[in-house]
Amino acid sequence: MLVPLSLLKDYVKITLPESKLSEKLTEAGLGVENIEEKEGEKILDLEVTPNRPDWLSVVGVAREIASLENLKVALPKVSEIKKPAKILPLKIKTDYRINPRFTGIIISNVNVEDSPQWLKERLIKIGMRPINNIVDITNFVMYELGNPLHAFDYDKIEGHQMSVGLSMEGESFESVDAVTYHLPKGAVVIRDSKKIIDLCGIKGGKNSGIYSGTKNVFIRVPVEVPNLIRKTSAKLGLRSDASSIFEKGVDAGNTVFALKRCVGLILKIAGGAVASEIYDLKEDRFEFWRLKVAVEKLNKIIGTEIPQKQTLGILESLNLSPKITKEGIECKIPTYRNDLKIEEDLIEEVARLYGYNKIEKKMPAGQIPVRRIEYFKDYSTMQKAKEILVAAGFSEIKSYSLVSEVELDKFGLNSKAVLRVDNPVSREFEYLRPTLKIGLAKGLAENKKFTSDINLFELGKTYRKKDKKATEEYFLACLSSNLSFAQLKGIIQKLFSEFGIKNDTSSFIEVLGEALFFEINFSEIETKANTQKIYKPIPKYPPIIEDLSIEVSKNFKTGDIIEHIKKQSPLIYDVSLIDEFENSKTFHIVYQDREKNLTRADVSKIREEIIKALKNKFLATSN
Repeated sequence: MLVPLSLLKDYVKITLPESKLSEKLTEAGLGVENIEEKEGEKILDLEVTPNRPDWLSVVGVAREIASLENLKVALPKVSEIKKPAKILPLKIKTDYRINPRFTGIIISNVNVEDSPQWLKERLIKIGMRPINNIVDITNFVMYELGNPLHAFDYDKIEGHQMSVGLSMEGESFESVDAVTYHLPKGAVVIRDSKKIIDLCGIKGGKNSGIYSGTKNVFIRVPVEVPNLIRKTSAKLGLRSDASSIFEKGVDAGNTVFALKRCVGLILKIAGGAVASEIYDLKEDRFEFWRLKVAVEKLNKIIGTEIPQKQTLGILESLNLSPKITKEGIECKIPTYRNDLKIEEDLIEEVARLYGYNKIEKKMPAGQIPVRRIEYFKDYSTMQKAKEILVAAGFSEIKSYSLVSEVELDKFGLNSKAVLRVDNPVSREFEYLRPTLKIGLAKGLAENKKFTSDINLFELGKTYRKKDKKATEEYFLACLSSNLSFAQLKGIIQKLFSEFGIKNDTSSFIEVLGEALFFEINFSEIETKANTQKIYKPIPKYPPIIEDLSIEVSKNFKTGDIIEHIKKQSPLIYDVSLIDEFENSKTFHIVYQDREKNLTRADVSKIREEIIKALKNKFLATSN
């Protein structure tokens, strides 16, 4: 947000140098990104946090400076609106669930023309484009007070009636900047007797806009429901200065003041006369609310003893009218501070203005927990799996959990069977991924531009429908463009072996693009994993090693043969396949006794048992 210093000085007396002011505002949470100079004017470039929409106005920033410097804010002067000599008719129907407050007034016989130079210059300095005096005044008051306003050409409102409601799917709307939108279901709109004339809180309609021939105007200052504005804005990919305020929460108690300010400027700059009473349709009173804070709790949470007089001074500087009660300190919260709802919010305000840098750094007191909390998640198994894969030459990737319908179709996944986000930010991020395959395939495509040796893995959550319920489970997926089937199978075997799990590893492997791929349910592995290890001392006696070649049918699995060899004697320490050609397989066998040296005679007896067992079970013959 851009704020000219000269404009700020109309509302608060600033004596600090720009650098010191910037430092103080940043410490208080209102970050100053930069101080620009434009045509001799110093302009603050402010970073406003989402919880403080009151800072999206010059008066809001002036209030913050006043609280830091113990100053008073000079609000713009407004006059009471006199009873109109002539009243133009207008029937308004609204729904308080989607439009909590509807404030407005009619002004007749205005002269729509260019704004005076002072108004143009101010709008340009804050990054707005001057249009005409009526529109410029509504933009200026929005920028000044933080309440978005919208001006309608009264004579273009068919039937002189306005009805606030929700749009139907696909309704057409042409905005004031001549762009046509097909509205989603549930957008807040205003209709006259024939058509939609306003996309509330976001954009005005071209069919009711203010142009050079406009004579009578209706000025509206609404309160909108934040999530309704945010949803519509996201679905249409359309944002405006007004929508960015409404979706954070507007000052609902300030609509009449903002309207009076706007009317005063219009009568002064564009002429005309008030042609209606003030419309102020609402159910709630939109007044201040009371909030208490216990002094003892305040000091405990902040971690230092702040004198009560200083605490009261801080709360007073924030215009919270504090007073001491039996329970502590009671404050009256003005309607522009929507962020102050609970006791901790007041504590944060005191700490913020007291100065975080003044609070002594202390280690938190407490006891070391003796039992795990219910939602504790042990990541050690995940970390071990990652270490194994990295050691095997794989690189970890992190892909988005949200995918598009196009990506689901590409992998033959039915989007109706996949979990969909109710309000996706775009069509590219509409569904929760049911598999890690999509992200790894993207990683393969991106890395193929640079190398042909690609080994990637991802360990993350997938989201699926199970028995009409949404479930999320961790999966581990790997992709390799240069490893063989046997090598990838060996990596899966290593993983399972590390966690004490026996399984047929070959069934996991499939082909993806030019590459081999596997995906396994890691949540199941975590529940079945046995990570306890039995450590044995290194044998004092040397092993005897020999190779044994046999002829055996290809119908028998190598793993089954190895297991059968191991069963023939407890002195067989290890068996592995080192060579194979057609029906011939050569096994590397390690014999070892921890109690004594083995002799060739000992090994010869075991070998004979092995050959006999392989012949009986696998019809094998030795070479």
